Amino acid sequence: MCLCRRVLLIFLLTTGFYEFLKAEDAIHQSGLKMHIHRPRKHRAAGSTDGDLRFEPAPYNKKLELNGVGKIHCKVAGGVAPTVQWFMNDEEPLPEGVSSANGTLLIAEAKREHAGLYTCKATDGDKSITAKITLDIVEWFLFVQLPPRVLEPTAGQQVHVRIGDDVFLNCKAIGDPPPTIHWDRNRTILTSQSDEVDTEDGTNASSARILLLNNGSLQIRNVSEQDSYRYGCTAGSAAGLSRAELELIVHPESDLLPSESSGVAGKAVLVSISVAGAYMLLVLALMVYCRRRRLKRRQRAGEKEELEMAEGREKLVEEGEEKKVQNGAPLHNGRLLHERDSGADNSEVSVMSRASKKSGQYEQLSIPKSLLTEQITLGRGEFGDVYLAKLDLLQVKKLRNKDESDTEAKVKPVLVKALTTKDENQLAEFRRQLDLFSRVRHENISRLFGLCNESDPHYMVLEHTDWGDLKTFLIATRTDEENEEYIARVGSSHALPKPQHSVPPLEHLHKVVLAGQLATAANKIASKRMTHRDIAARNCLITSQLQLKLSFPALTRGPHSHEYFKLHDQVIPLRWLPQESVLEGDYSTKSDVYMFAAAIWEIYTKAEQPFAKLNDNSVLERLKNDTLEWNVPGSMPDKLAALLKRCWTKSPTDRPQFTAVCEEISTLIQEISAETVSQHSKDKSDLNE
Repeated sequence: MCLCRRVLLIFLLTTGFYEFLKAEDAIHQSGLKMHIHRPRKHRAAGSTDGDLRFEPAPYNKKLELNGVGKIHCKVAGGVAPTVQWFMNDEEPLPEGVSSANGTLLIAEAKREHAGLYTCKATDGDKSITAKITLDIVEWFLFVQLPPRVLEPTAGQQVHVRIGDDVFLNCKAIGDPPPTIHWDRNRTILTSQSDEVDTEDGTNASSARILLLNNGSLQIRNVSEQDSYRYGCTAGSAAGLSRAELELIVHPESDLLPSESSGVAGKAVLVSISVAGAYMLLVLALMVYCRRRRLKRRQRAGEKEELEMAEGREKLVEEGEEKKVQNGAPLHNGRLLHERDSGADNSEVSVMSRASKKSGQYEQLSIPKSLLTEQITLGRGEFGDVYLAKLDLLQVKKLRNKDESDTEAKVKPVLVKALTTKDENQLAEFRRQLDLFSRVRHENISRLFGLCNESDPHYMVLEHTDWGDLKTFLIATRTDEENEEYIARVGSSHALPKPQHSVPPLEHLHKVVLAGQLATAANKIASKRMTHRDIAARNCLITSQLQLKLSFPALTRGPHSHEYFKLHDQVIPLRWLPQESVLEGDYSTKSDVYMFAAAIWEIYTKAEQPFAKLNDNSVLERLKNDTLEWNVPGSMPDKLAALLKRCWTKSPTDRPQFTAVCEEISTLIQEISAETVSQHSKDKSDLNE
């Protein structure tokens, strides 16, 4: 009897426990279904985004052979769209190409990967497609399409009478589109030259020689003195090209060569009519551009395209998600983790007080999708360095700035990728971000933004139409200067001869460039910051001969031989003073030293400092205090004396940048006065 009772009890307990497990499992399944379906209800509630659309639409891309690439396809609208890539229309992707979350991934680009690709977004019974072309090209084709001058043609002559006006046309092609520069008898024509101004200049209405925005050169009231050879130089970051024409001035009573016959006379009439229509078109464009500029100047905040609020010492700290553990931001905040190191302590500590929170970079953030046509230039201290294009209009819209223009403003930009995890290099990346975000000047590259929504982070800096200053200086060497350079330093240090020579810089141009660099460095010093790598390779030049101090720092690439690895750090050994190399001490005075080295490069046409010595010999002479700079003979005596003071061994004996700017400004005024006096003398000699 007892045994029956025990069996019955066990049966009841087992049955109850089983029912309990079933009930618990049902509850769990119900909760799981609720959890699964809840997001769908949420999406359905938010399905008022409208029809499916691409934001932005994917674009055609060129990819280097054996390189790695990504093409994004982002979709907005709908409930829960799925995005997938196909080869051609709906063919499967080739081997080595994959699609994940709307991104086309190319692990190693092969020639067979080139072709038409389709991005298809599907949401229920609705779908949209976008097609792009992927090109796989060799490195030399991928990097650049050098400019080529179409007009003037070889041996071209232009005939004009005394007192007439003449237009000298220059047409060129290339990718990126080149900009035009004129020279007369191998002398560069700029707005700083006598009687010369640009179409947008303040003296455009009275200047006798006018540089037009369309690349033409207008000479008003032509005289016999204007009979010269005129050169048109088309330049871009891809290179330089030049062509010449001859302007022949005839007395008023002479017939031009094309007017000697009846048929030719008709041709002249047609040419005059076309020239008149062209002049009217140019004048109309001038009036239109002038009115447009006046309207733009009336709008607040349009002094610079992407000027950030002046005097901002702290960036916005609101809206950032809390990603802090033990006081340090995590993951994406690895860029924002404050950690001082080595000789940077004094300067980084000052900056860290103004940028402690992760929200400091919010206002700089721009999406990577705005960067197009990326080209690898080389490798920098943090990772790869690219040349890309950026639509500034989209950046302004993203930052909610009023912009009445609807036309895209695509500009070349320099992109520095952050792929390293070294704490010292992360601190240097933050330091450069702070430098370009806090220091704004016309002779310093602007910081357009920071791409930090995903790794790697991108620092996006302004670039110029004519590229880096070092390449430009090499292009201005004459054949004699190039041969003399090789004879002095040896063929092993010879740099490749440029395909197209450029008129050499005059004394005034060189001093003006020195003054612009001094002004930029002084602006950085006024913010109690340092650059630490002032050199011609890190300066940019525009087609208007305006210098901009930047920071490509290509440790691997065309200028990699100018860097030296010391104590696990890559430094510009030949440009640094003793205290920076041996003690890691960087200051405004070390920037003064490097500034002088950069001016030395301008006057030596980009010669490498101490070219006859190897890196170890330079290092030993720095240690022994026996490294001496030689001043070029072409340098003015006052500028040479200033550079010698900048190279003084003791930092305290070097001048401040304010004094440097004042001395160079005085020198510019003296050389300008001498140039005007010489021009007046030449004119009087010709009149006699």
